[in-house]
Amino acid sequence: MNFLLRTNKSKNLAKNIVNIDNEQRKVVNRVMIFTNARDEKNIKEWAAHHLLLGFDFVYIFDHKSVVPLTSEFANFDSRVYVERCEIPSKVKIPLMNRAKTIANKFGADWMIYLDADEFVILNYFKNVKEMLYAFRFADQLAINWVPFGSNNHTIDPEGLMLDNYTRSDAKLDHHVKSFVRPSQIINATSPHFYNIVNSLRNITINNKILSPPNAFNECDIKFDEAHAFIAHYAIQSEETHTRRKVNLPTDNTGTFRGNPNSSDLHKAHNSTENCIPKIKYAERVKKFLSNFDGTFVSQEENPYLQPEPEPEPEVEE
Repeated sequence: MNFLLRTNKSKNLAKNIVNIDNEQRKVVNRVMIFTNARDEKNIKEWAAHHLLLGFDFVYIFDHKSVVPLTSEFANFDSRVYVERCEIPSKVKIPLMNRAKTIANKFGADWMIYLDADEFVILNYFKNVKEMLYAFRFADQLAINWVPFGSNNHTIDPEGLMLDNYTRSDAKLDHHVKSFVRPSQIINATSPHFYNIVNSLRNITINNKILSPPNAFNECDIKFDEAHAFIAHYAIQSEETHTRRKVNLPTDNTGTFRGNPNSSDLHKAHNSTENCIPKIKYAERVKKFLSNFDGTFVSQEENPYLQPEPEPEPEVEE
């Protein structure tokens, strides 16, 4: 399938927005992902998935986890950074603004700030750098949610979220999360996007200029026809939903959500089988994680382990 960005329409759009031949716009050397997490059972899965998608650095703000994430990530991949946060509540916007500063210090060309239950899923790109290069005329790239449901799990199942939750809405939700060039950020005032210098360079995954409010991209696209989407595992099992969403306040407003009726909870976002994240990513995430839990696989079995090159023999003249 040809990318939408290669159509005449998209070329004209890019031409109207910015000179895409600008050499700096072609640079996608460093891409960072940020999140804030509090007692997230699957945080290693989240980190591994995004490293395998091509992110160069994963930066996690550990918001008051009972078991500090510095312990959880001890002896893990060195590209994962953990910073402890003790702000009582309403942490999201302050941490998003701090992320901008950190990304610039790391020399990141692009970044995204997600929740720990949100996974970038690429339908028509090999990795995030290929996608961002395709959208090089943008300064911010809005990608729609696809909310996933409980799969009718009452108790939290063992294993990966990618494996256990395979039912979602049939089409993209209008909420977005946004990749952004740190150099173009003014500030954050919403969990869904950053305010940027030139709003005309705020582009959607379906190649439109995003109109305010920038948290929403109204479109009628099936999840398997989108170039990319954010798999939002917002509910998970009933047990997990109570622990994450009912017993704790929101990280944005600091308010409590309340406890929905059990039957209503299992009706939400369970309408359609969606195995794209599982089929594309679950096995490779397992292989990646196996290298950090004491159960190592061979390099032949794990294509993500690159052997150290052997030194060239010295040749006497």
